[in-house]
Amino acid sequence: MASDYKIFDPLETPLEGANLIEASAGTGKTYTIAGLFLRLLLEKNLAIHQILVVTFTEAATEELKDRIRSKIREAIDAFSGGKGRGPFLERLLKQQMRADKVLGLLREALRTFDKASIFTIHGFCRRMLHENAFESGSLFDTELVTDPSAMIRESVDDFWRHHLYTASPLFVNYALQNGFTPEEMMSLLKQKMNQPFLRIIPEGEGPDTEVQEKRFRDAFSKAMKAWGSSRDELARLLTSHEGFNRVQYSVSKIEAGLEEMEDLFAYGENAAGLFPGFKKFLRSEMAAGMRRGFAPPEHPFFDLCEDLYQASQDLERVFAGRLLGLKVKLFKEVGEALAKKKMEKNVQTFDDLLLKLQAALKGRGGGDLAKAIRRKYRAALIDEFQDTDPVQYAIFQSIFLDEGSVLFLVGDPKQSIYSFRGADIFAYMEAVDRVDARYTLTENWRSEPELIQSLNALFGNVTPAFVYEKIPFEPAKPAEGGEVQPLTVERKREAFTLWVMDSERWAGQDGVINKGAAQARLPGWVASEITRLLNLGKERKALIGDRPLRANDIAVLVRQNKEALLVQKALSERNVPSVLYSTENLFDSREAMETERVLAAVAQPNSESLIKAALSTDVVGITGEELERLTLDEGLWESWLVKFRNYHDLWEERGFFRMFRSFLKEENVLIRLMAFEDGERRNTNLLHLMEVLHQTCVERKLNMTGLLKWLSEQRDPGAPRSEEHQLRLESDENAVHLVTIHKSKGLEYPIVFCPFSWEGVRSKAKDEPFLFHDPQNRMELLFDLGSEDRKVHEVLAKKEELAENVRLLYVALTRAKCRVYLVWGRFRDAETSAPAYLLHAPSGTKTENLVGALAENFQQVTNEGLVSRARSVLKKPSATVKVITELEPEESRFSPLPEERRITPPKGFAGRIDRQWKISSFSALVSDRLHAEEGADYDAVLRPGPEDPLGTLQEPTGIFAFPKGAKAGNFLHEVFQHLDFCERSVSSRQDLVREKLVQYGYDPSWLEIVCDMVDKVLRVPLDPQSQDFCFSAVPKESRLNELGFYFPLKRIDADTVGRILARGDLRREAPETMERLSVMPLRGFMKGFMDMVFRFEERYYLVDWKSNFLGPTAEDYGPQSLERAMEENCYTLQYTFYTLALNQYLKLRVRRYDYDRDFGGVFYVFLRGVDPGKGPEFGVFRCKPPRELIETLTEELMGVA
Repeated sequence: MASDYKIFDPLETPLEGANLIEASAGTGKTYTIAGLFLRLLLEKNLAIHQILVVTFTEAATEELKDRIRSKIREAIDAFSGGKGRGPFLERLLKQQMRADKVLGLLREALRTFDKASIFTIHGFCRRMLHENAFESGSLFDTELVTDPSAMIRESVDDFWRHHLYTASPLFVNYALQNGFTPEEMMSLLKQKMNQPFLRIIPEGEGPDTEVQEKRFRDAFSKAMKAWGSSRDELARLLTSHEGFNRVQYSVSKIEAGLEEMEDLFAYGENAAGLFPGFKKFLRSEMAAGMRRGFAPPEHPFFDLCEDLYQASQDLERVFAGRLLGLKVKLFKEVGEALAKKKMEKNVQTFDDLLLKLQAALKGRGGGDLAKAIRRKYRAALIDEFQDTDPVQYAIFQSIFLDEGSVLFLVGDPKQSIYSFRGADIFAYMEAVDRVDARYTLTENWRSEPELIQSLNALFGNVTPAFVYEKIPFEPAKPAEGGEVQPLTVERKREAFTLWVMDSERWAGQDGVINKGAAQARLPGWVASEITRLLNLGKERKALIGDRPLRANDIAVLVRQNKEALLVQKALSERNVPSVLYSTENLFDSREAMETERVLAAVAQPNSESLIKAALSTDVVGITGEELERLTLDEGLWESWLVKFRNYHDLWEERGFFRMFRSFLKEENVLIRLMAFEDGERRNTNLLHLMEVLHQTCVERKLNMTGLLKWLSEQRDPGAPRSEEHQLRLESDENAVHLVTIHKSKGLEYPIVFCPFSWEGVRSKAKDEPFLFHDPQNRMELLFDLGSEDRKVHEVLAKKEELAENVRLLYVALTRAKCRVYLVWGRFRDAETSAPAYLLHAPSGTKTENLVGALAENFQQVTNEGLVSRARSVLKKPSATVKVITELEPEESRFSPLPEERRITPPKGFAGRIDRQWKISSFSALVSDRLHAEEGADYDAVLRPGPEDPLGTLQEPTGIFAFPKGAKAGNFLHEVFQHLDFCERSVSSRQDLVREKLVQYGYDPSWLEIVCDMVDKVLRVPLDPQSQDFCFSAVPKESRLNELGFYFPLKRIDADTVGRILARGDLRREAPETMERLSVMPLRGFMKGFMDMVFRFEERYYLVDWKSNFLGPTAEDYGPQSLERAMEENCYTLQYTFYTLALNQYLKLRVRRYDYDRDFGGVFYVFLRGVDPGKGPEFGVFRCKPPRELIETLTEELMGVA
């Protein structure tokens, strides 16, 4: 252990300053955090909300909440009964604390636990930006988008058009030949999106290529002209020349070269490159291919080939520089364009939350912001700190690395394995030097002592075990009083089994075992050993404690999903149930591809080719032969066409979910897919996909075309992959777990197999970009696209990859509680793997090129040396090194015992359900629905009227002719929700309207009409006495869009509603409307969404956008018509409820709030009828409910005085 690390004591460690706790695997990290939380409550007398706990995933957040809540309950029980569970609470009881005072603090903490500040890092940042909007300069209503790929792709396409549409065909062809496509650009940008703090090298722009392009074209033109006139002559000269060495210049090779030359000139001068055999036509090459005593043939064409070849080489050199410059420019320009798009749309990503908070903390008011956050949180516990990055660390550093703060950074650098998500181990290393105290947890509560000893021996064999000295390895100790159930197999307790594959039997002629051979055979070995163990468990010869070993006690950990599939196939062949935990993405699955085909056919039911493609999928299940017979039978084929037309109509009328559910049922999809070997996996993927597509349809309001476009974009291999779209577990039955190492972190299993952990450091392709940290600049993260120092940087990158591979192996092996199987051998490329480093590291591990030295050292190791070295390192009684000589394992099958199934009859319910208690909304009240719908109730009406309510003979034109209905309402609401009212640029407004027209499937020809309507709405005076008071004077930061609310309801019924409408100066609703209004008695909560709340000159106003069609002219939207519409649709009741909610909200948010002074009133804007030229009263209904009414209703309905 590093000398400056102390053993962490959960009760004696001071609660002060900045502290780092290194929690090795199985040492109780979450237990430690819960203990610190409890001490902060009791010793520092902090309220529950004053202790900040931050972790990195939603799942970890929920686990921490559960564990901390449980710890508080256990402490209450301990101080109530005088006896604690576990050593921590026993020692806590012995401290000099008054039990009554402690119980008071603990009970208050438990009572207010819903206020606990336990967040993900993104949740914390979002909350700080919102709560400190003034200090951080954040907008209130910025929308959070989880997937910015559409905006990125749009920016990439713009970049492509800007830089390559105007480029010469020569350069465009060169760029395409070198893989510079929009898809490749998306892939490059993904690296920056994951790690926004990285720097791109080299910097600067590419060279101008005009001179070289002209020279190449001239040389090409001359050579092509000579070729045209001398083609046949050259063919005779080359094939008949006696001096050629006919091995290098055989007639067949010459003829092939001549054909390629013909193709080259036929293609034209835009080829941007010569064919590989072109050099055979150069004088220097021909001279080398002549027999002794012969001179190469003479012809002017060969001189022209020399010129063309040299021009091509020069052109390729400058093109390479130009393309590199373009890649560098890509990051800068797309980054700027993306920032602009996000600002225009008022959206932000998860990464933006961190970057904005960091920028605010570094900015002019950063000190005040940090103080405000420290006042709110008196102590901070940061979990999983090994997965931090420079931005996250900078945030915590700015806030809590301050005198008087209490900060605990808890993590294990040995388990930092998420660099592909942006985790940066070097940020952790920097923190090591900045904290006041460093602690370590060394007692392992997870694993058997024998296994702990074996792992200590393996990782303690080399120093530093994890490549970098700042990641020390301290041997773990078995925890005193640990309760791990021992594993015995045929009365033996082997904890660590190293399978060494004998290269004399498994290897090729070079003595190395090929990857293909290993991947073909190892799954069978693993599956056979698992089968043997399970059969022994069935016979009670393999026991965990006193119970038989079960399938779900075993996990196989792999690096890639394809390795898990190989093992799953081998297990299936032996009748062993297994289940796959994977980080693979849903949209990369076969089911996603087949679903896209089916939906394309449903969207275009008249396309026979699309329907044939859909029928040929496994989802529908028509074989090739059946499809051929089907197309020959007109009646059967027509029946399928009718089916797809019906599915099309169902989707249009009832939505995607209803259609797809009907499709699954009618075509027996789920039953048929279950017949496949991986049927559970297929069905799980299909149902998951249906859920995601339905959610997307609802959230994005997509029609058929829009959903298919979105699905196609998600299936693009270059598109970013969201964690929420990872494959789900197909079954939770008693089965062997097949898990990727990245997915396994935090899990534990009695037995773990690691069959593929011998993969070495991957060699980089010639022009492949890569990440590395610069030791000359405080380990700054750089992305090398092709710098002059590439070779030096690649050495550093390979060292980092080796270090991460060692950490991956550590995570994999420490998942085991009782036994580990690790496979090792002289596999191809294994010389730079984690086991090679741990077992065969060169003596000088500080060498500059560590990976190169490791590879060179391993090359000298023989098969016997490999085995003997493993045995000398793992010289523990419970460790076994077994040499596998047989190519195939013994055949065996697992026959599980039939399980007894007890059918427990369901309990009868004797309680009473209060049918009146529910969550309601204005829409539910006026439409007689029992439950409130999710989302905003745009343009809700009591009863839909006729298309032309006034029966006018006049044909609507302009905005009056715009389609009617809920879809139109949603469209217009979204336009105003995302519109910047103060933006003077006409093009920006047009871009937004154009985008929404496409999204909602409206014809682009509506653009000018909608923009004209928007302009009128922005210009109309909201106060007839003040021309300056209009929407165009309201900036984004002074508005809240879609403000959702809930407020409690004591009780409401039809009489209550009648009394509300009869109160004060509110207009009484039309009698026929009141007769139709049926309000069931209810209580509970009222919910709703206010379209917009804005502030103007220190007063707050409520706005509701209405797209209702009242007539074909502006006169139909005058004051009397608006009053009638308000009455007929019960909008009076609506704005009363909204005012009640907003009044309560403003009381909480505005200091010394006064209704009369601070609330300006309500605007109902009937968008079709707004016309400033006619007068401010057209299309805008204005009202402010009297204060007495709002106060009375607040008390009557909410029970709030």
